[in-house]
Amino acid sequence: MKKETIVSHGSLKEFMNDGDDKDKYYLPARELALLGDHHFVPNHPDVLRYAEQLNFILQNGILQPRNIHPIPDTNYLLDLAILQNLSLVKKILRRNKHYTVYPYAVTQETLSWIEELRKRGFFIDPAFPEKKYFDNLRHPSHRGGWGRWIENPETPSFAENHNIPYPVSWIGCGLKQIIEAYQRVVESTENEKAFFKPIFSAGGFTLAQISSVEELMAHYEKLIRLGALSLFNQEIPVEIQAYIEDIKGLFSFQYNENGKLITPNGFSEQIIENNQWQGNLFNVTNIPPEIRQQLSDIWRNFAVGYRTWERQNFGWGGLDLALTPNGLIVLEHNGLRTTGAHSPIHLAEQLGVINNSFATLKSPGEVKCDLKTLWEVLSVNGIAFNPNTRQGIFPIVWFPGSGMLWATGENPLRLLNKAYNILAQENYIL
Repeated sequence: MKKETIVSHGSLKEFMNDGDDKDKYYLPARELALLGDHHFVPNHPDVLRYAEQLNFILQNGILQPRNIHPIPDTNYLLDLAILQNLSLVKKILRRNKHYTVYPYAVTQETLSWIEELRKRGFFIDPAFPEKKYFDNLRHPSHRGGWGRWIENPETPSFAENHNIPYPVSWIGCGLKQIIEAYQRVVESTENEKAFFKPIFSAGGFTLAQISSVEELMAHYEKLIRLGALSLFNQEIPVEIQAYIEDIKGLFSFQYNENGKLITPNGFSEQIIENNQWQGNLFNVTNIPPEIRQQLSDIWRNFAVGYRTWERQNFGWGGLDLALTPNGLIVLEHNGLRTTGAHSPIHLAEQLGVINNSFATLKSPGEVKCDLKTLWEVLSVNGIAFNPNTRQGIFPIVWFPGSGMLWATGENPLRLLNKAYNILAQENYIL
């Protein structure tokens, strides 16, 4: 039976009230950088215009155009929109083929439409294990596995069990326990600065640096008001993580469902601004051998330990690390979900530059033009991706409200900054 892949990246429930309202559309649009037989995206004018213009660019000898299927935009969660419009999906798929679904993450909502298709005679499976929530609060795919819990203080964390450097971390649920977690971290580190991190979150939108119980309470109450600490009618526990002084650099590595490290050269350098991820630089060369060895050791210890939890299938995920005067330390694990670095890595593979220097960077301002206009500006200035030279800029996502560009060449970050300066001068970003 012929196998085909469905790429279907929708947002998650825990992102609904995190203050980043654009993820409903930029996550599905970003998926178009991934190779697949079918791409499901919400039927939204900005997303469809981007998809159509991207296919026009791709068909000019760059890559194979994407087979795009618009799903009526009937729910914040693309998975539920698919379920609500299953009759449309049934017309797209064939019963003599076996489909593997690559979502942003496999949730109950993902499984709901997959199960309904199975009942109707379709051969279809998710590519990853289901994302863990309250069913396994100590699973290392999310922050709950990486610290000690106030309610069970004697139980070591995943990091402690597998000799992985990780900041002092305590986890509690409810204001009383979270305050105690903060006090334990302060007592251990003799530093009043710490980070407040709900264990189910991503991108830094609910994360906050705190320096007192009063600041902790204010941030907690803000998230409660926004509904950002509630999921499945339960309160999300919070990790209080020690503040890391004097960070020299931020790194990450990514892996696939087979537990294979896919980041070229073993790691990428992260670009962070105001606690929020902005992009990555790949194939960094100026890293001392001892740091490379530490990265290798951390990956090995993590992979061995994580396989005891996800034996057959890691899902997609990645680790974020900080370089300090004392060496590398893991800041967090983004497990059982796609990371922002997976799309640029897979794009580099498709474009044949996986071993070259390449980078991604979010737009520094609000996008005010469509992809067609962007591509014209890049082409006129000689910095659009050229399949002959295999250098230049290509979009990861680009429509009003959301922008991230990818570049490869001798100095991809300089190239990206040049492009953003040109776009700002022409008022295409504000």
